[in-house]
Formats: sequence, structure tokens, C-alpha cells
Amino acid sequence: MKNTGRVQSIDRAVAILECFSENKCELKLSEIACKLDLNKSTVHGLLNTLKHHGFIDQDQETQKYRLGLRFLGFSDLVISSIDVGNIASPVIEKVCEEIEETVHVAMLDGSDIVYIGKRECNKSIKTSTKIGARFPAYYTADGKIILCHMDREKLNELVPDKIKRLTSTTITDKQELFKALAEMKDKGYAVDNEGVIRGLSCVAAPIINHMGDVKYSLSVTGPTVRMTEDKIKKYAEIIKEATIEISYKIGYKG
Repeated sequence: MKNTGRVQSIDRAVAILECFSENKCELKLSEIACKLDLNKSTVHGLLNTLKHHGFIDQDQETQKYRLGLRFLGFSDLVISSIDVGNIASPVIEKVCEEIEETVHVAMLDGSDIVYIGKRECNKSIKTSTKIGARFPAYYTADGKIILCHMDREKLNELVPDKIKRLTSTTITDKQELFKALAEMKDKGYAVDNEGVIRGLSCVAAPIINHMGDVKYSLSVTGPTVRMTEDKIKKYAEIIKEATIEISYKIGYKG
């Protein structure tokens, strides 16, 4: 048998942990042994070891096993180690090659959008945005697709009563903006048509984190003359597929 470098006992311990689910959060020894097609004595020894380290708990009355509290100690560590910019990098590289326009990944910080990833191809128009640059979220497609997933109370806090006009297409009325955000949420993508810079249009889709919250976005920016209605619809589908991939990679299971 080919040596894969794996340890059988660890493989079996992982298999035990994977037996548990939302529908089956507690299991008997016999159920686990049956699922894995292993002897009860083998499974019992592994469970005792996992119990010793806090990865498995056991109800003293029913004798059923469940996942242990030790896992909770790792959750914050895993979450804090997730670098969305790096995780998204190969995905936005593919999108950039396919669309041949500038691709951004952004996150919400307060009421601002901060760009944490960017790719430009040779044919794309060069934009002034840099990684780390920030802009009020209510102006940009990147920000709007995040804002549209917030409740009205939070939106009222983040969006000022008076929105400064940047171009002739900037939405400056707060209630009109809220209506547009509702439509964007229904569509699953946001569009900015020269609302920030004349001559540039943008389409953005949401990235969902492990909690099911929209905290990031992926967008495509290009010259308005190229960003036709048909192109925007096509790009929207491409980036929505890309955001599904990124969302999954950062822990979203919806």
C-alpha cells in the first residue's frame, strides 16, 4: 500500500468529528462505530482521547457524545487569521483576465469602503485607487452592495442627511438612495454609473463571511463607453460567481 504520509488514528479521529452535524449534534458510541464501520473498542479509545483534550464532551446521563467546548477557543483565532485580500487574489486574477477591466475587492470600515485588493489588465483603464485607499461607501458600487444588506437603523447612522454631489448622476437624496439600495439587494449586484467619476462605471457583488454577513465586495470598473447595459449584466453574473467562491473560502456555508 502506498504511503501517503497520513496517520491512520488521526484520520479516524477527524472522521469521528465529521460524524456530528446540526441534525445530529449528539451521538451514541454505537452510532459512531456504525457510521465509520469500526469496532466499538477502537472508536471508544479515540473518543476517550478526544475527551481528554476537550474536543469531545459526553452527557453523563444519556452517555451520548457531542463536540467539545475546546473548539470555541480556536474560532476567534481562525477568523482573525483570515486574510480576505490574499484569499480573493487568485479569484480576482481570473476575473480580470476574463473581463479585461479593473477588478477591486473592498471592505467596509465605519462608513467608508477600503480597497484591500486590486487587479488591472493591459487593456483596462488605469484607475487612481490603491490598496488601502478609502471612500464613503454610499457613493460607490462597492459600498452600496454592502450597505443594501444592512437594516434601516444602521443605514441612517452611516448615510448623512445631505450627500455631496460629485457628478451629475450622484444620488444626493437619502430616501432615493435607500430605494436604489433595495433594488440592488433584489438584483444581487450594485451599479454605479459615473456617480463618483465622470467616464467611469462600476458593478459590484457581495462577499459573505462565515456569519452570513456582507462585509466585503468585489467589483469591476471600466470606462462608461465600454460598460454598456449588456456588458454590465454579463459582468454581474461573472463577479457573482466569483463572490460565491470567495465567500465559501472565508467560511460561508449558505
